[in-house]
Amino acid sequence: MDLALKGRRVLVTGSSSGIGEAIVHMLADEGAAVVVHGRNRERAEKVAKEINAVGVAIGELATDELVASVHAEATAALSGNIEILINNAGGNAAGNTSKSPADISIDDFIANYRANTLGAVRLCQLCVPDMVAAKFGRIINVSSAVAVQPNNMGADYSAAKAALNNFTVSLAGSLKGVGVTANILSPGIIMVDGLLRSGRQRFGDPDMSFQEVSDRFASEKVFDMPPVGRVGMPRELAMVACMLASPLQGFITGANYRVDGGQVRSLN
Repeated sequence: MDLALKGRRVLVTGSSSGIGEAIVHMLADEGAAVVVHGRNRERAEKVAKEINAVGVAIGELATDELVASVHAEATAALSGNIEILINNAGGNAAGNTSKSPADISIDDFIANYRANTLGAVRLCQLCVPDMVAAKFGRIINVSSAVAVQPNNMGADYSAAKAALNNFTVSLAGSLKGVGVTANILSPGIIMVDGLLRSGRQRFGDPDMSFQEVSDRFASEKVFDMPPVGRVGMPRELAMVACMLASPLQGFITGANYRVDGGQVRSLN
């Protein structure tokens, strides 16, 4: 299906690996003009070369100045304003996966809020005026299943993603009748590079493929598997991202698209 993305100018943050990399690959296949973003230039340029991207934008998203630099580099590479912004950069900045909420430091809460919420907010604030002026724009903020179904541990990360969800819905509501949509994409357990490395180490085979590791996780019940009975693949997130990015779909906004295999059992 042609999603009418040919030539559309796109920035995907955190796209030098994992979910972001899968998204830029699929967008490029659809003919979009894509900028690959990351902190490591070598990795970003490798992905950019693979998909024939128009360029790369390198840098952290931790301050106004750093975000402005990434935005400027992206718009220069695109030779125009960003029409589709996919905020995927983030992750558990403090690495708290075993601490209870009462034991997580305030600094860790701040670090996760900065990494998972504020970078996206800053880029939205830079991109939205141009989208409104052009009467077209798509914003997709990549969140997490734990934003609505938090674990007992890692509260700093899940709280930051919940804040991102709330921001996105508020943003969508403010963009009435201007041709700009804002939506949330919430992955569950996805087979990204870090999980692949963990699986290879766990099963003692450094050459296992993504699919082989996923199958072993499922068969040995390493996780509390979602109803589909397996770990998700990055391309499955990418497919939904491309649908939400399409100019053909302008009637979805303020929505949370959960690509989690049924992990979250509540209704939206």
